[in-house]
Order: sequence, then structure tokens, then C-alpha cells
Amino acid sequence: MQINGFRKTAPLLAVALMSSVVSACSGSQPASDGKGSTDAPAATNKPFKYSTMVSTFAEVPDMKNQFWSRFQKENNLEMDVQWIPDPEFQTKLNLAIASGQLPDVVSAQNPHDVNTMNAVDKGVFWDLGPFLGDLSKYPNLKKNVPEAAWKYSKYKGTYYFIPRARSQINTGFLIRKDLLDEAGLAMPKTTDELYNALKQIKAKDTSGKLIGTLFFDNMASAFGSFTPQYNAEGGLYRNILSDAYTNMVDWYRKLFKDGLMSPEFSAVKGAEPDNFFAAGKTVFHTKNYWHQYRMEQENKKLKPNAQVEIVPFIKGPGGAAAYLEPGFTGGLFIPKSVPEDKLKKILEVFNTAAGDDNSKALFYGYEGVHHKVENGKYIMTDVGLKEIQSFTNDPFTIKRNEWDKVDSPLAPVEVDKANREKVKVVYDTLTVDPFRIIRSATWTAEWPKYSDEFEKKRTEAIMGKISMDDYKKYVDGLRNNAALKKAFMEQTQSYKEYFGK
Repeated sequence: MQINGFRKTAPLLAVALMSSVVSACSGSQPASDGKGSTDAPAATNKPFKYSTMVSTFAEVPDMKNQFWSRFQKENNLEMDVQWIPDPEFQTKLNLAIASGQLPDVVSAQNPHDVNTMNAVDKGVFWDLGPFLGDLSKYPNLKKNVPEAAWKYSKYKGTYYFIPRARSQINTGFLIRKDLLDEAGLAMPKTTDELYNALKQIKAKDTSGKLIGTLFFDNMASAFGSFTPQYNAEGGLYRNILSDAYTNMVDWYRKLFKDGLMSPEFSAVKGAEPDNFFAAGKTVFHTKNYWHQYRMEQENKKLKPNAQVEIVPFIKGPGGAAAYLEPGFTGGLFIPKSVPEDKLKKILEVFNTAAGDDNSKALFYGYEGVHHKVENGKYIMTDVGLKEIQSFTNDPFTIKRNEWDKVDSPLAPVEVDKANREKVKVVYDTLTVDPFRIIRSATWTAEWPKYSDEFEKKRTEAIMGKISMDDYKKYVDGLRNNAALKKAFMEQTQSYKEYFGK
């Protein structure tokens, strides 16, 4: 099932139904064990009212539909949600910050946007650290939001937003195993083995239509792009300006020279790489792991014995390609215009929403209305497909299933189980990409001036239109750019803040 291009996951019943009983805040006080409720704030006679702005990737949800009516009633809430189309969200947020007309909560897709961080520095948003403390008052946030999310969402040693939890296992690689088998090849585990496999498969192709792969930036970590590289002044180069990244460009140059990449690779963007792989044009692809089953079924339409296999990662001379997610995507800010007592109530609401049962409801809706369970799979009903979107839970942070980017809503349970076993090894091998964590306002402001030219030079180097020496000279010029050198120093400080080195 795909909804507006965004996936509705369907974890196994054994995991997805691991939930504690949630007491609904609908006007009556839940029974107490003397320790306080972990799933609901103290009930009141009147619903708790608050406003929030959230980005949406499809049409604006109807807050009076069956899901939102029931969710708000059970949690004794009256939510005033301003749903904003995602492409417009940051602009609207910037205007709201400038005018001082902010809602009670801002659910930002990019919590580290430079304008948002500038607002944080100016005191526009509450420092939540003193209120959150060790999270003992908010047990659901402590238990159900990944530890990594709390670690990497800090800014200047404290919390200015509640991280919206996300599973850490997400993206890896897919390969056509049937083509490997026909060429008598084992599954490639290294960049050299991958190159040789693509070359041999290409040599056996009689149609002349098969290419090996496209350009995937996440191959860079196999060449060591996650390892910090500093200039003489101690400034940390951005990963794309590192020697490791240049070595990846050189590796792709070899693939292109041997006809293992499409001549139009630089223009194949958006959904097109997926279409190439689904249509049997490429052998190696990068995608969320759950797409394995879907991509295999697409390829079987063209070749009945086609097999698509997961490659959790590819090792190279400097590490492993692919990465773990930092445990969150987006964040929940509370403006200083919100009184302290209301702030505390909002934090209680967030803790309630992060409870097991509420998390399940925000992800799947309610059983019998929005979904049913068959053979251990969540099957969305027509109402569920309409009312529950991938962004439905974005006004909150919820408990994330570890496998929600691995389990497929299309696949049999046995396939999900097998794929979990294949990808769980990433915890022992992969790390979080530090360059998705560290911050530099100067880099954010300056790099857009050079990014298009950089991509052009990178493409020319891969295609052999310029020499690698010319490409390296170009990169050296960027490394010595005065404005970017300032960014490198900021990145050094940020790296120390998050990674302590």
C-alpha cells in the first residue's frame, strides 16, 4: 500500500501489539498505582486546548474525521492544527517567527533550519532541558523515543525541541540476485566485488539495455567520508570536500568508463532511479529495505524468475556504505510566548501521545475502523487509507517500531521475518552519519552558492570530461574559500559538541 508516495508500514503482530494499557483522558481520572500515570496526564473536566502548526504531504486532514475525533476525545484534547503543505512550511514558519504570531507548538520537519536555530539563539523558543530533566517525569518519552534521538537532538547542551522518534534502521541497498546467479557470482560485500559483479553481469547482457547502477551519494562512507578530515587550522572539512569523497568519485569514474552507469545518470533524479530498478534497467539500487519485496514483484512482471535481494551495506577501503538514522526526524518546539504552566501541560500531552497504545493509534488508527489484522499483518481499510497518512503522527512524537522501514505492507510475514534477520547486522557495522548531525550556520548560508557548480564538476569528473587532478584542484579551491573555512571551524566545534572529539 502506498499513500501519496508515502508508505504505510505493517509490522508483525508480535511486535506491533506490544503495548501497555493506556487510560483515556475523557473526563474521568484513571486508576492510580501511587506512582502516577505513564500514559495520560491528569484528567480535567474540560478538554485541554492548544494550537500547533504541522507540515502535510497531501491534502489537509479533516480534524473532525473519525480518527481525530476519537483521538482527541480519548485524550481530552481540543487541538487547533494548522496543516501547511510541506514545500511552504519553512517559509510560513519564518514569517510566523518574524511576526511573533506563533502557535503553542511548532512541529518542524527540519528542526535545525538556520532560521529556526537563529530564533532559538534569540530566545524565541523555550529551553526544554530544565523541564525534561532526566525524563523521569515523562516515562513514555524516555522509554519510547530512542536514546540516540535525545543525544543528537541536543543544541548547546540542552533541548530546544522534542525529537520526533524514528527507527534507526532505514536505508540500504538492493541487488538483482538472479543476475548474480546467472553469472555464477556470490553476493558482493565490498566495493571491488560490486564493481566486478556489475562488470560481469553487463558483459553477459545481450539486450544492450542493462546498466549496472546510478550515482548514489551514500556510497561515500565506504571510502571513509564519516571519518573527520581537518585542515591545517583545525577546521573540519564537510564530507563532500574530503579525500574520501573524492575517492568515491574516482570509483564511479571507473564504473562509468566501463559502461556500468547510464550516460544520463546526473539527470536521473527524484523517483526515476526507482523506476530504473523496477523496470529491470539497473542491477544495484539504494532504497528503504522494505522495498525489497515490491521491487522483486515489479521485476517479476518482466522476468518471472527475477530475484531482488537486500544488501545491508557494502564495505570499502574506508568503512561501510549506508548509515543508521539518528533516531529522529523533525522536532516539536514550544515558543516562549506560551506560559510555563501551559508548557508543562503540553509536555504531559506529548508524554501521553508517546504511550504504546496512543502511538499505535497515531500510526495505524483504530482496529475495526482504520485497520484489521490478518495473518500477523496490519491491513488498512478504506477509511484507514483516507484518514491515516504518514504524517498523521507528526503533531507528536510516538513509539517507533524498530522495523517500520524493513517490514513491507505487501509481503508475507515470512518475508518480513527473513528481511529482519538480514538487516539487523547493521547495528554492529553501521554508524550515524556525523554530517547529518553537526551544524554550521555559515555552511548552510554559503554552500548553496557553490552546490550547483560542485555537482557539475563531480559529474564531469565521473564522465571523464575533466581529469581527477582537475577535480581535486577544484575541491582544493573550495577548501581554501575564506567563507567555507569559517564554516569548517564551526563544524569542528559542533563535532566536539556531539561526538566529544
